[in-house]
Amino acid sequence: MFRPERNINNISILVIEDNPGDFILIEDYLLDRFKNIKLYHCEDAASTIAFLAENNHQIDLIFLDLHLPDLSGLELIDKILGVIFITPIIILTGYGDIALARKSLELGIYDFLIKDELDPNLLQKSIEFAISRSSHVRQIEIQNQKLRNIAWMQSHGVRAPLSRMLGIMNLIESETLDKNELFDWLKHMRTSANELDEIIKSIVKDTQILNKKDNE
Repeated sequence: MFRPERNINNISILVIEDNPGDFILIEDYLLDRFKNIKLYHCEDAASTIAFLAENNHQIDLIFLDLHLPDLSGLELIDKILGVIFITPIIILTGYGDIALARKSLELGIYDFLIKDELDPNLLQKSIEFAISRSSHVRQIEIQNQKLRNIAWMQSHGVRAPLSRMLGIMNLIESETLDKNELFDWLKHMRTSANELDEIIKSIVKDTQILNKKDNE
């Protein structure tokens, strides 16, 4: 189970907002609650896309207004998610767009906030939870990749030495071999058996590590 972190340092946030007054208010709230914060600002979709193309790896979280001068609504959301789908995005909306904001949650948006209800405490809690959730999701993705690697080892890594062993067994059963030849083939079988043993040990070790992390 993951818990929202209560202290986040060195955070970088992109605010995509075309209303100067709304941006200044959000900026004041963020500076009030986060001491070490890098704040970036874009006013339309075009400048946002250009910014993210160069800086998306530096952004921890995005606030996105649903209505920009050059793009809005679901089309805007799809455009932003197409550029940056890992970084958590929080929608900034008015009462008239709540249905659209809720719909955005199905597309991968982390949360939405109503502008008229914003205050420093609400912003802080939303940011902390979104970043904590994002970290949790990334850990799941890492574990899933490890599970895929384990599955690959089971289906491919195990197959090679096992196939060699079966081939040697068929050869021994079907051919008349003298003592030296039989000894040589048994050595090859032992080598394959040792390789198979190491692969199984590796799979067991990786599985135990994943199980331990799941139980922490």
